[in-house]
Amino acid sequence: MKNKSFFILVAFCLLLAGCTFNSTEPTKKELTIGFSQAGTESNWRKVQNQSIKEALEKQNFQVLHRNSYSDPKQQIQDVMTFIAYQVDMIVLSPIEETGWDSVLEEAKEANIPVIIVDRNITTEKQDLYLTHIGSSFKAQGSRAGLYVTNHYQQKTQESIQVFEIRGSENTSPTRLRSDGFLETIGRDPRIHVRQVITGDYIRLKAKEQFSKAIDEGKLEGIDVIYSHNDEMTLGALDAIKEKKLEKNFVIVSIDAQKEMIDQLKKGKVNCVVECNPFMGELVANTVKRYFEKKAIPQDIYVSDTVFSDQNDFSTIPPRGY
Repeated sequence: MKNKSFFILVAFCLLLAGCTFNSTEPTKKELTIGFSQAGTESNWRKVQNQSIKEALEKQNFQVLHRNSYSDPKQQIQDVMTFIAYQVDMIVLSPIEETGWDSVLEEAKEANIPVIIVDRNITTEKQDLYLTHIGSSFKAQGSRAGLYVTNHYQQKTQESIQVFEIRGSENTSPTRLRSDGFLETIGRDPRIHVRQVITGDYIRLKAKEQFSKAIDEGKLEGIDVIYSHNDEMTLGALDAIKEKKLEKNFVIVSIDAQKEMIDQLKKGKVNCVVECNPFMGELVANTVKRYFEKKAIPQDIYVSDTVFSDQNDFSTIPPRGY
């Protein structure tokens, strides 16, 4: 009887020990993602921002969000803050293309991987970031150029002059949207970019610069207006309306915001190349794959399309931005 009591006591103690072990088992660590956004200069940017934040939170990542409001120095400081906080990963939507080597070296030394989204960057070392997720800006420029070359293909006009409204300097979309456009229109020796202004992707600045160009007579002889984003295109349209410019231009824009699609349907613009802001799921799934130790490609492209005056407008899906 004494032996039986002893074994019951031992079993009871083991049960208690087991319960104690289970109760102190550590819970899974919640991963923290530092998300540095470039700015809020357009509805496009606001939707991209919301898409990424919501997708990360849906995957149960804690998100530390900073918005630099188009200030490159502030954005570098925001990334430094993430490094000091020792986040598990940084998602960076950069303002400028260059100037990132030093801060990304610090992130690497702190063992914090970095994902670049939307605009790309150039660095001396390619291993300073994990991958880039976004559109092919050069392809967007090429699609804009293709519309222009196709539009004039059957026309006998001897010379076609283009007015280009460029985005911010030292940014990958500006450089690549110009490169892609120039390469494509180069197939038709009649087409040339004659005038260029910079609108910094901002509607008001583009309107001011375009109004100035009208006053200086720089729209004389221009056939095509090619703009790097919808906000600047809208600024140019505002200037054309205010100045009561009578000439009908072929107008090509990039982004495909709702307001610009409305202008397309009204016949105010001819072609809108989409730049898809809904990249949140791609970002969140890439973050998840990294922490699951799965392979990540060097570049991940968002799918874009083209809308033009050749489209059946009823087939254009709601924009949502």
